This record gives sequence, C-alpha cells and structure tokens, in this order.
Amino acid sequence: MGADIMKLRGYRSSHRPLLTGTWLPGELLGLPLADWPALADPTTVPPPGEDTGELCVVPDTGFVRYHAIDWVHRRARLEIGLRPDAVHAAAPLLTAAVEHGLSVLNLRRLYGWVTPATQPPTDALTDAGFRTEASVPGAIWLDGRPAERHIWGVTRND
Repeated sequence: MGADIMKLRGYRSSHRPLLTGTWLPGELLGLPLADWPALADPTTVPPPGEDTGELCVVPDTGFVRYHAIDWVHRRARLEIGLRPDAVHAAAPLLTAAVEHGLSVLNLRRLYGWVTPATQPPTDALTDAGFRTEASVPGAIWLDGRPAERHIWGVTRND
C-alpha cells in the first residue's frame, strides 16, 4: 500500500477496535509487540472528546492521533497504533500522518516517543522526515525494568 493511496479518515464509533492493541502507550510508531505479556491489558487510546486532540483512522489498518496540540506554536505529539496484520503499512501511514499534520492541520512541528528496545523501523521515521532530538533514560517501564526512550521530531520551516 503506497503513501499516495493511504487516506486518513475521521473517527467513527465503528472504528473503536482500532484504538486498542499491544503497542507501547504514546509511541510515535506503535507496532504490535510480539512478546506482549499474557496478563497485561492492551493499550487503549480514548475516542475523541473535548481536548483530546485530533484522531484519524485508516480502516483495517490503525489510527493516528495528534495529541497535546498547541495551536499557538503549531505543534503536536504524534501517536500511531497499527493492527498486527497491518505492520506492512507502517511507513506509508507515517508519511500520511506527517503530511496531514503539516499540511492539513497546518502544524509546524510533530514529535513523539520512540522506544529503541522495541526495535522500531527507524528508516521509516527518517524517510518521513523525523530525526532524533533527545534521549530520556528510564522513561518507560518495559520488560520488568526501566527503558530508554527517544524523542523524535519533524519540523516544517516556513
């Protein structure tokens, strides 16, 4: 599925199953974790409500959430969650999310958390324009111990 046909759509209540999965909470590119503990609850993103940001979906694929939107400084934290059978769509969905955020929402900066221990496809992040900005040791609890997280961002200079 190419980026040119990846269409973000508005959330509908029938899309609720897309909002729950076995990815880390708040992850920029939330891919399903194969070794998700059997007794651990899956991560759930709340449906849109007041002050919850902008939520878009690609049916049968996943969601894109622009969270903590700062309309004055034109920036937002980006979170993506993919269904297990849609991992192949990570790169085009990420590209579509950046395009939507920078062009449609008219934001200047998108940023998000990346957890290196989950071995995310960083080539998809760099291809979409993201770069590593900071490292935060012990930022999340993962696999029984604190894990490092990185902040990645993309900025449109205008």
